[in-house]
Amino acid sequence: MKSSKRKYLLILLLAGAMLGILPSRVLTETFPQKITKTLQGITFDSNYDNGSLADVMEAGTDIFTCIIYEEPGELGPKKYWFRFKLSGVGGMSITLNIDHFQNPRPVISLDGKKWRRLTSMEAPSGSKIILSLDSGQNNAELAFFYPSGVEETYDRVQEYVNRCDSATSKVLGQSFQGRDMVLVTATDPEFPDDAKHRVWMHSRAHAGEATGTLAMLGFLDAVTTDSLVGRHLRRYCIFNVLPLQNVDGVFLGHTRWDSQGIDPERQWGNPSRIPETENIQKAVDEFMEGENPIEVALNMHSTVGNFEDTFFYKHLYPSVTTNFEAIQQRYIDAVNHATNLFDNLSLQTSQLNSTIFIESYFWNNWGEAVMAMTHEGHFYHRITDQEWITDYDYHQLGEAMALAMIEYFDLPPVILDSRGLFWFFY
Repeated sequence: MKSSKRKYLLILLLAGAMLGILPSRVLTETFPQKITKTLQGITFDSNYDNGSLADVMEAGTDIFTCIIYEEPGELGPKKYWFRFKLSGVGGMSITLNIDHFQNPRPVISLDGKKWRRLTSMEAPSGSKIILSLDSGQNNAELAFFYPSGVEETYDRVQEYVNRCDSATSKVLGQSFQGRDMVLVTATDPEFPDDAKHRVWMHSRAHAGEATGTLAMLGFLDAVTTDSLVGRHLRRYCIFNVLPLQNVDGVFLGHTRWDSQGIDPERQWGNPSRIPETENIQKAVDEFMEGENPIEVALNMHSTVGNFEDTFFYKHLYPSVTTNFEAIQQRYIDAVNHATNLFDNLSLQTSQLNSTIFIESYFWNNWGEAVMAMTHEGHFYHRITDQEWITDYDYHQLGEAMALAMIEYFDLPPVILDSRGLFWFFY
């Protein structure tokens, strides 16, 4: 940006802040992962919500080298997330040299709506993508995994809230760059709260970990639907769902860190260090001091590596009690019983760090009263048929995590009879 334009923009921003119509934290610099560049008649564009591509260079006729943005952070640089649009590609066959070793089959959208995995011919190696497009396919969009940017996520969340009379949403607070952190609550107000269980879920502490948001959306779908099961869950539970924690990082198209290069996941020794964590801490404390404290807290993440199954991080003695190990396992088993997409085949365990994670915060303050645990979704194969896992699979996994509350809390069961009808036993 030229200096005169920058000065003009700064004047506008300051005036807006003085009038109270802009957030106090507004970054005015341009971002290196938001580019628009035309080579050989093809336009590469990552300058939009969740878009990310550091650079693209010619490597031959219809061959291009795409550079993934490596974001700096206080714990070191990170990269794997990319998302960008191509225009002017109708009838062409192009080769993109791009690093996607962490996910051998990235995804593509040719209509701006539906995404699919690339085929083995389109992604013949972890460093190459080859696209052959029909003459009518002038536009395409590529992403590391099924994406869900800030606007895309909030639009879907609002659809679920709008359709459910017993769901509401509010702004929990703002991120460092002034973006809203939205909290959804779903429960049936016709039944008293004193007999209900409170369940917390949040996703996307790490910006590129899209599986967590996809599963969160499935969870939120299940607890806001007008089905008999959805109404049953809302009758016995209060659900609080934070769709996006690292909202700035998601918008910027980061792989892991927030807009300041800080890991939002590891700030629970000092939650006030960044607003994204402080906002959650204040909400958690308020709930824990109320009549319906949180009993289950699910922290939704993604993981790299070719794991056999998605998994929960189960914390072990001596960092927690042996009884808490059993409490965690009870929920893991309940999810296993709720879906054929999870079979606990890649059980991961750890000693709970005493200070840095949200699970640490729950354990240090409330011990066994809160079953707090992280779920990690991988980018490889689903367990049912070994086909590549999809966004819909994660949606179903999230639904199962909601249904598992019936078994975990030992709620009156929902039984499907031979006629396909649900019966409730109160």
